Amino acid sequence: MSEALRINTIYCMDAIEGLKRLADESVDLVVTDPPYNIASPSKTTMKSGTPLSTMKAWGEWDQRHPFEYELLILSVINECYRILKPGGALYMFSSREQNGYFVKKAIERGFVYRNQLVMVKTNPIPSLSKSNWRSSFEVCMYVTKGKPGTFNFVSQALCKNVFVYSITHKQTKHPTEKPLALIELIVAVSSNAGDLVVDPFMGSGTTAVACQRLGRNFLGFEIKPEYIKMAEERLNRDVGARNGKRAAA
Repeated sequence: MSEALRINTIYCMDAIEGLKRLADESVDLVVTDPPYNIASPSKTTMKSGTPLSTMKAWGEWDQRHPFEYELLILSVINECYRILKPGGALYMFSSREQNGYFVKKAIERGFVYRNQLVMVKTNPIPSLSKSNWRSSFEVCMYVTKGKPGTFNFVSQALCKNVFVYSITHKQTKHPTEKPLALIELIVAVSSNAGDLVVDPFMGSGTTAVACQRLGRNFLGFEIKPEYIKMAEERLNRDVGARNGKRAAA
């Protein structure tokens, strides 16, 4: 039998391997940002003012064979359904090209479609080729295992499915860091204090920081040791900064 996983820990582990170690109906919420599988050596983006291929800017982890990638995401959806408690929610970011397909597959697995969240970038990366519309938004599906068990409607102003932010306000060097304010809002709305929140693609640790701030327990998996180090340092910095503010008050 596998050793039990410790909560409030980020494990250097493949997402599917980690999810398979969790018990059925043991998790309250999953918030995750898997690879989009859109990196390419022939497509160009900007990073710190320098043109780079999307492969170099985002990393080799964002390019897989389409069949392999689809199998990965469908396995994630399947495992998330298994580990979520009845009423639990899954929020999963994906590329615009794939989002509708993965929503369909989540429904086929048994999830109930609730909504789509849209992140609108106020300062999207410039178009270098000027041959297409600038990429100014990303999408996140919101599905639940049956009727939502928790939905803490914060306010009419905040509980809108469009979130506007600036891509310059990053806290780490991770290439695809999501805005902390949005992840905090998701965690606040779809979980309660003491609940267990899982992120199988922890990346820069945004989900963990949101949980730490809001009194939720987290459990995450990440295959890159440098990202785990980045996330753990970020968690420690966040604790120190909040302790400093309380001491000054």
